[in-house]
Amino acid sequence: MFNKLFSYCLILLGIFFAANASAFSVTENEINAYLAKKNQINDKFGLPGLFYIDYNLHDLSTKVGQIDEKRVEISGTIDGSFSLKNKPIVATLNLTFDTVPYYDPQEGSVYLKDVRILRWSGSPDSAMQQLQGIMPFLSQNIASLINHIPIYTLDDSKARDAIIKKFAKGIRVEQGKLVLESDFL
Repeated sequence: MFNKLFSYCLILLGIFFAANASAFSVTENEINAYLAKKNQINDKFGLPGLFYIDYNLHDLSTKVGQIDEKRVEISGTIDGSFSLKNKPIVATLNLTFDTVPYYDPQEGSVYLKDVRILRWSGSPDSAMQQLQGIMPFLSQNIASLINHIPIYTLDDSKARDAIIKKFAKGIRVEQGKLVLESDFL
């Protein structure tokens, strides 16, 4: 009797996990919805006498595994006050960068590393040439901030997320989703 019950339980578990194999992934849409609710990056920094930047990075959206199979492309908008040699400039920048995601199993969060700015543009056009010189500093600042801000965190109050958090150990980028890898399956 026990062996029969045990066999049924194993079969049901197998069916459950086979049917929910996609439950161990986070889609591009889920990440974008999370970013829309949670993340705005604000910072101020500068080098006295050379430049000063006060910015807000917002409207972040992702393309997961669309361009490069191991990277996530992120687009966003920066509204900022820039000062170059004490000359103020107010500008809006559109940034596209890519990055490598990694999963922190203890926190149940996906973070980003190895950030590269791919392209940028902005307005007013008259300020873009002047801002070219500070873009490496802005890029480095954004990269250091993004390394510590999750782009997605599993919600322990949701059964699906709690299961993923319990078993996920790493992450793999697939087109349109991040697959959380597990030793369990």
